[in-house]
Amino acid sequence: MLDLMRLFGQVVEEQSFTVVARKLGISQPAVSNQIRAFEEKLGVKLLYRKGKGFALTPEGEIVHKHALHMLDEWSELMREIGDSEKLMSGKIHIGASHIPGEYLLPAYLAAFRKNYPEIIFKLSIGDSLEMAEKVLSHEVDFAVVGAVFDTEKLTSEFWLNDELGFVISSDHPLSTCESLEINSIMEDPMIIREMGSGHRRAFEEAISKHGLDLNDFNIVLEVGSTEAVKNAVRSGIGFSFLSRHASESCEKQGLVWANVKDLSIERGFYLLTRRNKPLTLIADECYRFLASQRSEARGQGLE
Repeated sequence: MLDLMRLFGQVVEEQSFTVVARKLGISQPAVSNQIRAFEEKLGVKLLYRKGKGFALTPEGEIVHKHALHMLDEWSELMREIGDSEKLMSGKIHIGASHIPGEYLLPAYLAAFRKNYPEIIFKLSIGDSLEMAEKVLSHEVDFAVVGAVFDTEKLTSEFWLNDELGFVISSDHPLSTCESLEINSIMEDPMIIREMGSGHRRAFEEAISKHGLDLNDFNIVLEVGSTEAVKNAVRSGIGFSFLSRHASESCEKQGLVWANVKDLSIERGFYLLTRRNKPLTLIADECYRFLASQRSEARGQGLE
């Protein structure tokens, strides 16, 4: 019955049988049949057609309100009895933008799994906007991204700080400069991350303080990952800006990190969840573990 309640809640939230079916990986008729089965169990009609969509019947509104409350209560119950080790198993699906997904989360998840070895993870990596959409669509339990998404349906909690620095190939003429002026690099070929990435958003916000935008730079390549940025810079295509979390061993990789005067590019990484929607027991435990690392990182000067 809880599964039917949860499905009914998703259909109402998405206002589409087709969207819910696609997100769950099942057919649209399967969703319709399960909603019909839910109605038969309750003995009332929950939905009626309205134009091209549907609306809740008076009984449907009552059931929807109580279903949400009961699902919240169930999640709270599971959380309160969470000390039972037999419950701490299953899969946690986390979404992440490239830097936290590729350079930060693997170590943290390994540490978490030492306490709960029965838990397995699925880690989906993409740009921040894509991961926010996955949180909304229930495709991931929660996400770690490089941008804030505080909306009617999403909420962000600060996790860790990050800084972007100028990087260039070690055999490029600019590599010998200890410090650069922003005006001196604007005409050189530049590599930038794709639209929707927190990396790109942070760069745009930083240069806007100088009255500049992307059109003022000679952008020759747009890429979809940090490793692609590194490889493109190393090959000599142009310069870029790189997260300090991804900059370890730059010299060994043929890259040089330099300072650009008066251009400070800082951003945060954020834990992203659906607003007022409790996580599963194991996902909540993992979320709390990651959130607790914030204070430890600050104490170690990692922020």
